[in-house]
Amino acid sequence: MGRRHSIAARKASGDAKKSQAYAKVWKIIQIAARKGADPKMNPALDLALSKAKQYNLPREVVEKAILKWSGQLEGENLEEIFYEGYGPEGVALLIKALTSNTNRSASSVKQIMQKHGWTLGAIGSVARQFKEQGVIVIDGISETIQDKWKTVERVLPLNKDELEERAMELPIADFEAEGNTVVIYVDKKDFATVQNGLEKFHYHMVESDIQFIPENTVKLNEEATNKLYTLLDALDDDEDVDHVWHNLWN
Repeated sequence: MGRRHSIAARKASGDAKKSQAYAKVWKIIQIAARKGADPKMNPALDLALSKAKQYNLPREVVEKAILKWSGQLEGENLEEIFYEGYGPEGVALLIKALTSNTNRSASSVKQIMQKHGWTLGAIGSVARQFKEQGVIVIDGISETIQDKWKTVERVLPLNKDELEERAMELPIADFEAEGNTVVIYVDKKDFATVQNGLEKFHYHMVESDIQFIPENTVKLNEEATNKLYTLLDALDDDEDVDHVWHNLWN
């Protein structure tokens, strides 16, 4: 299958990582809100709010992010910037940054790339190797229960055959089952339809987002692979970098 690596790389862990994830989702919401504060009329905002839910972003934080961009609160002017890079054996990187300072962001990404022996490419040198596509990753069924004085979510085992039947009734592009996880690929234009169609069955979505899927993948030896992941960790730690996609076969 070899595409799992394209799906939301390492999840945040610990207070520092959680804070970093909050900051990045906060930026995504602000940028999406440019097209309107009503998620019913703004698919980009609807997707951003879905991501906020995945990271358990507090409601007041989400509302404040929308208010900032609507002009009701002062806020920074954020931009979505893509950087393209390449390394050994044809490995390509597509880096998305959300930043209020493009000079700072470009300088930081360039320094990280150079430090790890990689090179930034010209616009268009890498992007053509990726296809923009919706990706939904499901690992169970979400159930909310009351535990004493608090509400707790638990994830029940997934019936993959049942999920496949339901998914096939929706406009999906591909369906992959591996272990206890199912990955559903969707054309960008059908993403909201498929996501909403699955949500009504309370599936637990580990990831639900628009991704850049590599058209072709490459293989590296163990040493080169480890170096790549070290670079990905460094980019992930940068405050402006929102996501990094690559074409390493995994």
